[in-house]
Amino acid sequence: MIAKVTNVQKSLNNREIIKNVSFSLEEGSINAILGPNGVGKTTTVRILTGLLIPTKGTVEVFGTLTTDKDFDRVREFIGVQNDGNLYESLTVYENLKLWAIFYNIPSIQISGRIDKLLHHFDLHERKYSKVGTLSKGQKQKVSIIRAMLHKPKLLILDEPTSGLDPSAAEELIRYIQKIVYEKNITVFMCTHQLQGLEKIADNIFIMYNGEFIVCGNSSKLLSSEWPGATFEIVSNNPLKCLELLKNFSEVIISCEAYDEDVVRVSVKETAMISKIIEMLVYERINIYEVTKVEREIKEFYFKKIGEVKHGEC
Repeated sequence: MIAKVTNVQKSLNNREIIKNVSFSLEEGSINAILGPNGVGKTTTVRILTGLLIPTKGTVEVFGTLTTDKDFDRVREFIGVQNDGNLYESLTVYENLKLWAIFYNIPSIQISGRIDKLLHHFDLHERKYSKVGTLSKGQKQKVSIIRAMLHKPKLLILDEPTSGLDPSAAEELIRYIQKIVYEKNITVFMCTHQLQGLEKIADNIFIMYNGEFIVCGNSSKLLSSEWPGATFEIVSNNPLKCLELLKNFSEVIISCEAYDEDVVRVSVKETAMISKIIEMLVYERINIYEVTKVEREIKEFYFKKIGEVKHGEC
């Protein structure tokens, strides 16, 4: 286990920011913390890195409490990415070399280590370009490389895809995934990038008002929320479809009108959809399209946030 946070509470200026938060990070996993702005995500990250000490509870990273006097030694195994502190008038190489010196990397290793990471992130051709001439996505890559120079075992990313177009964001995530699995690094990232997150994050933590309202394995959370398989059926008579589907209550989990001519149906077993379609066709309903719905973290996130907000009303 890389990190263990137990019953952590944090108050600032007599205001409770974090409320009884507990979670753990396993080696080689990608973990995403999600939530609206101002709910405590950044505070949680600062507590995890030892920059803030919890008011109550404990934080253990690599077997050492963040309150221990030896925790500075543990920080050598943590890499933190953020948008700041890149010198735009210096080249990419000069920026990275400065941080390599700061990390006390032996001078004989600096150039080789920088070159290897630049190649990995497809930035080697911009090695001697001034940072100020780079695109937003390229700067994000440089900041991640900087966080990885000292070969951390825990990499903390703060909105790594912020401000990037979908293509650049997808490319950057692909680079991160590759290096995580090659180096067995653990990633803990704050992100608002929800699209496709179920393909990236092993675990998600949804935060609201200083608490984790949901945390767990991404695929298990989705399958628990939406058991079975869900399909969208496009037909010429969705109302009649809904009426007929009631006859399949023993195999159908739920069914609803999803759009003007679309019915969404969830079945206990995927194979049952063919029998359902046969029945609808037999009843003279024209079926135009049947599509399996792949549930996403994005949908799950807004559902859970909506439930919490509704409970506040």
